[in-house]
Amino acid sequence: MKKIFTLMTAIFLLMFASVAAAQANYNFMRVSDLGAQAFVDRMGYGNVYQNLKQNGTVVAFTAPSRQEGLDDPQNFPGLSVYRSLFGIQGTQAPNGQIRFYVDPEGYVFVLQVINEGDGQLSGMVLLMAMEALGLNEQEVAPLFQTQGATAETYCANAGRKILRLVTDQQGNNVMLFGAE
Repeated sequence: MKKIFTLMTAIFLLMFASVAAAQANYNFMRVSDLGAQAFVDRMGYGNVYQNLKQNGTVVAFTAPSRQEGLDDPQNFPGLSVYRSLFGIQGTQAPNGQIRFYVDPEGYVFVLQVINEGDGQLSGMVLLMAMEALGLNEQEVAPLFQTQGATAETYCANAGRKILRLVTDQQGNNVMLFGAE
């Protein structure tokens, strides 16, 4: 148990050190002009979701709920965390979760997709999230194809850069930021 705690602490320290280093290079802004529930709704209307559904895979999302215990006032001051669990409809255990770091105006400032099961399904949910941000296929490509912890692309629909930060070596924890 002590090893798991030490490992998790190290991962979080690395994650937030990467965020702090990135802050020096970017003027951060909200990643989306939607609230958490509207964002989940938009994911369900996208092409990725609809294609999976047509092929018999229905991804279910819980309504985003406020998670005060996940707030991080030191690294994300003023942001409130909402969480939506996701998985294949009809299964008991969720496959992962989406965390929405929401600004005081109610908009998603940072988005985090966490895989807790099938990496392929979580990858599809990450793709749904990128589509809901307004990214097209050409804009998504650098975020998936760039090796390493960080990548960026410009989203013409949203009028901002989208930054990707992978916070673990397995790629199970991905954060998306907006920047000017």
